[in-house]
Amino acid sequence: MTASASTAQPVLTIGGQPQQATESYPVHNPARPAEIVGHAPAADRTQLDAAVHAARRAAPEWRALDVADRTAAIATAAATAAEQLAGQDGARLYTREHGKVLTEAQFELDTAPAIAALLGSMAEAALTPEHIDPGQDYPRLHREPYGVAALVLPFNWPLSLTMTKLSSALAAGNTAVVKVPPTCPLAALQLGAAFAAALPPGVVNVLAGPGSELAQALVTHPGIDVISLTGGVATGRAVMAAAAARLTPVLLELGGNDAAIIAPDLAISDELVERLVTATYTTAGQVCMAIKRLYAPAERVEELADAVLARCEREVIGDGLADETTLGPLHTAAGRDRVRKLVADAEAQGATVRTGGRIRAEDADAGGYFALPTVVTGAAGDSALATEEQFGPVLPIFGYRAIDDAVSAANATDFGLTASIWTGDDELAASVAARLVAGTVSVNCHGMAAQDPRLPFGGVGRSGLGRELGVEGIRAFTQPRAFVRQPTPQ
Repeated sequence: MTASASTAQPVLTIGGQPQQATESYPVHNPARPAEIVGHAPAADRTQLDAAVHAARRAAPEWRALDVADRTAAIATAAATAAEQLAGQDGARLYTREHGKVLTEAQFELDTAPAIAALLGSMAEAALTPEHIDPGQDYPRLHREPYGVAALVLPFNWPLSLTMTKLSSALAAGNTAVVKVPPTCPLAALQLGAAFAAALPPGVVNVLAGPGSELAQALVTHPGIDVISLTGGVATGRAVMAAAAARLTPVLLELGGNDAAIIAPDLAISDELVERLVTATYTTAGQVCMAIKRLYAPAERVEELADAVLARCEREVIGDGLADETTLGPLHTAAGRDRVRKLVADAEAQGATVRTGGRIRAEDADAGGYFALPTVVTGAAGDSALATEEQFGPVLPIFGYRAIDDAVSAANATDFGLTASIWTGDDELAASVAARLVAGTVSVNCHGMAAQDPRLPFGGVGRSGLGRELGVEGIRAFTQPRAFVRQPTPQ
């Protein structure tokens, strides 16, 4: 690879070696869709087979390593990969293909080594055999790797999720085949290649391809022992259905329709609004754990909406590489159009729609997938905007008369990823938090500010199956094995 991310040739990584593909496809800049950022290699079925076989060949030696040796190797590989991408200006490449602002892209790249190191520090506790009777060798429980893990990545935070999934799967003793997102594969391919090169050949293999065909072939491959996917509900269902033929275990993180409740005691301060805006509009709202529904006392809805809009007026929407840009485009035209339709349908049903901020003049006519930060009031509780995940920079605010009504409304969803209660009343916080149905419930914070990687992350219902991060996230890539013994027959 050359020293410049803009000219680096992306490759597949199979069996520890860079591999070209016979076909490639263009990757476009969401801020200027006519601009081709680069061409990604499109893996064929032969290369998929080779990647899975390489992972299987590497599996026995990798799982035989002590946990401490595995985690040390993972931490070194992550640090090396992040350093290489920094030298290749990987954050700028990532911004160009994804759309997110450069500071977010750089943050995601910078956190990769920390994620690997933290999960590595937890692996010993996650994997140490458990003696059921203290002081007795039997019975005992071991947690052992599945074998080869298929790791399918989403477009919104692929670099950090590459490290999350790989660190957990590899620490548990699995080898892996990574499928990077088709619409922003370039930086993830570079990260995966650098990470794989620092480990024994075949432990990590990295593939790319347009559309869903490669992912479908990967999750149905007979050499795959466990599947981890972060994506949408429809994709999760398709993967689960495909895995059913071989009863392959699946770990699914499928997004959410996350609710935040503002309690009556809380003042609408600048600090509160800043936290709400960050938890809602980061990455143009394309965050699974972002606030998707906000509940406030009915008499304060307009006050809160006005305050959020006033803060949104400071947002500058445009090319993520521009210094003044604070919010990038939606990643795809389909994502932008879906957000527009949800907002238009709510407005047609009587909701009030207001937007804040401005699009940079230099980007206004470039055809980018831009959407202004939007606040919606007066939407019906059963509207699509209330019941579906918008995955865009839109915040519907709903009023409630009693806190119990807010809790009921927050739980009136098929999703259950995250939820939050905002209050200065500790007793109320504990009561409401206990009743909110979600994998992560937070008090006075939401979104990434509420995520502690020492804790498991995942949801219930349509938000998926299994957990990532923490001890449970490592154990998710293992299967229990019981050992028992009786006295020798006399």
